[in-house]
Amino acid sequence: MKLYKLLITAVTCITSFGVVAQSNKPVQKTQMQYIATFEAGQPGAGIYKLYDQSDDVICYVLMPETASRKQVDGKWVYEANSLGSLSCLKANSPAKSANKK
Repeated sequence: MKLYKLLITAVTCITSFGVVAQSNKPVQKTQMQYIATFEAGQPGAGIYKLYDQSDDVICYVLMPETASRKQVDGKWVYEANSLGSLSCLKANSPAKSANKK
């Protein structure tokens, strides 16, 4: 569960970074639904599948099981090499639905 919360925090950080940079107002952040975890083919890393219901999008996040962070000016900053890559796609795209007939 701790890893799940870290993952959601990391994804939220990545996706809302541009919004935070534009204003200092607190931003209401929605959470993506955790679906599953997969082996990444290397020790200490996993592939996490998340679902964004509002946009009907599935995202896969490749990231280490632990993330390095440090506190700067009272805020937590994640080190770049501790966050993984993010890849998203439409969950129910028309092209996929047409192939299922």
